[in-house]
Amino acid sequence: MTRVTKVSDSRFLSGITEIPSLVIGKHEFVFEADLSEKARRTAEKELRETPERKEESLAELRRLLTQEKDLTWPDNDFWLVKFLRKCKFYPESAFELIKRYYSIKAKHPEYFFGLDVNYYLDIANLKMLQLIPRRDHKGRRVIIVRIVKEFNPEIYSVERLFRAVAVMMEVASSEPDTQVNGVVGVLDLKELSLSHLRPLTPSFIRFGMQWCQNCIPLRLKALHVVNETPIIDATYAIIKNFLVDKLRNRVYFHGKDYEMMHEYLAPNCLLKSYGGTVELIDIPKAEDVLANFTDFALQCEKELDMINSFGYRKVAENTQL
Repeated sequence: MTRVTKVSDSRFLSGITEIPSLVIGKHEFVFEADLSEKARRTAEKELRETPERKEESLAELRRLLTQEKDLTWPDNDFWLVKFLRKCKFYPESAFELIKRYYSIKAKHPEYFFGLDVNYYLDIANLKMLQLIPRRDHKGRRVIIVRIVKEFNPEIYSVERLFRAVAVMMEVASSEPDTQVNGVVGVLDLKELSLSHLRPLTPSFIRFGMQWCQNCIPLRLKALHVVNETPIIDATYAIIKNFLVDKLRNRVYFHGKDYEMMHEYLAPNCLLKSYGGTVELIDIPKAEDVLANFTDFALQCEKELDMINSFGYRKVAENTQL
């Protein structure tokens, strides 16, 4: 049965007032619409968030945004606050983040527009992207990305795969607790081959690193790489040149030593294949997934379309990416 999260007011741009849960296999993913008390305390301690500062920062952020030529933006507290939380309630920093958020979409529309539900079902059947149903001990969302041999870059283009990741991050950034606590990624490279690396040109790597570090309203707390092979060494040598020191220090390589990873992530939020307790989701046939996926996807697509209806009328030439 699909559970619905009731929203007392219309905090979403598209006017939706309820978010259906997403049921896949044995697991139910519930959209969390309200900030938990634990996250509220974390926000006050780590992000400088108080009711007074929130009100002042929103006012100043709006003032700054109204002065940005050629940019339209959602005048919505719920949407603006996620950028302020990412920037610890410094409105000038949130202003620059919003400019980068929309500028990169204007410069690279191929990575952000044109959603295809059937493509996501294909990716789901490959079990490449896994969102763990429970948060870790710090309240962070845990996302697992597995490179599998069935993934053929010539069939599943890197643009479309990136679009799927971007949608997942967009949905995660709409959860208040995730805005505060951040996300943790696990990247499994066990089946990585040279064919998977061919689309990763220096220009694409540069674009991807700019996006994840500088353009999304999410706190990226850690990336745990497992089952890496020697062929990744040269690629990471290029990637790390585009990483800021803070994020570079949050990348951990574990090889096959999953117990080492358990020092950072508890087994109860890891798949059994990594020594955890969470079973790999048994994805049903695409037509069966669609029944549970449709309501959730339509609401997310409706909201994302509204977000993407704003932005730069033309590429902001003076915006640094």
